[in-house]
Amino acid sequence: MDTTMSSGTVGRAHHNDFWGGRALIDALQAKGRAVLDPLIPVGASVCLLDYPNNSNVGDSLIWLGSTAYLRSRDVAMRYVCDLENYDPTRIKKALPHQPVILLNGGGNFGTLWPAVQKLRLQVLRDFPGVPVVQLPQSLHFDNDAAIEEAAAVIRAHGNFTLLVRDQPSYELATQRFQCVVKLCPDMAFFIGPLQDERKAPYDRFILARTDREQKSNWLAPLEQLKPQLSLRISDWLHLGWRESIYFRLEKYSAGLRRAIDKDNLLLLTLWNALSAARLLRGAELLTSGRVVIADRLHVHILSILLDKPHVLIDNSYRKLGNLHDAWTAGFTGVKFVSDLQEALEQAQLLEARQRQRTRGGA
Repeated sequence: MDTTMSSGTVGRAHHNDFWGGRALIDALQAKGRAVLDPLIPVGASVCLLDYPNNSNVGDSLIWLGSTAYLRSRDVAMRYVCDLENYDPTRIKKALPHQPVILLNGGGNFGTLWPAVQKLRLQVLRDFPGVPVVQLPQSLHFDNDAAIEEAAAVIRAHGNFTLLVRDQPSYELATQRFQCVVKLCPDMAFFIGPLQDERKAPYDRFILARTDREQKSNWLAPLEQLKPQLSLRISDWLHLGWRESIYFRLEKYSAGLRRAIDKDNLLLLTLWNALSAARLLRGAELLTSGRVVIADRLHVHILSILLDKPHVLIDNSYRKLGNLHDAWTAGFTGVKFVSDLQEALEQAQLLEARQRQRTRGGA
């Protein structure tokens, strides 16, 4: 899906490749297909569980990449759900079609986000022996008892495939879980290259996460550093106006949908539109600065899709660095740093390199 974005619209366009994003995206899609295609045959029936019904742009990027991949496989979607409307009886009605049950990817396999982990383990308990594929995840557990619980459920299920998106997650999974484990790139790469032609109004856009994965308050020194730059600072959890419209549609159509849309396939259309609105919001944020500074993994991925220079400070358990080590080292427009001062310095160097390459016609 090679797209350009302007004033809230998406269309096709030539993709500049200053930093190697296009070649990297093509390579990662090929690597992802090599893992996914044998698990999800062309024309397969699938149930896709755990729509991320929240305002986090990164979660929606994963969903959009997953649905883009599934469309390319011409699958028959039998059932979808989010955390609130999981209904195993509806999935059981789809079982004569021999569906593959897919669990949405992300960074919530383990103890950090217990509601999602609870759903994951419940699905495995509800459908022993039915093929279940966990789309690419980062694993993080803060206690051994939780690992043991997951291991017992996976072992009892007997037909679980766990895709992970970094080497530490792969090592943990292969050591502790009795299932097929494979490395696979994040599903968001299946969105494909994006382009936004708008001129950045700020020198830097700084996205600092405000949730439980925040490593530290690394923005605190900003007053002391006093950079002579125009800055825009935000997280990307705030609801945009487009999303507000879709949320109202979802809310006010709930009664009708419960009567006529028991497999949530009409809701899927609404969810896809909602996720696309979040993608637009994320791109608008990132392209508002000439260089991005952030501590969210999907800022890294969306910046690659936009071929945009960016500087990263890792989250609380090195989720960003682990993914970079596994897949994205070929992107030359990213720098990893440990603090804000170094981030501002590296952003300046990246901007200077881009100006030089632009003048030289690279």
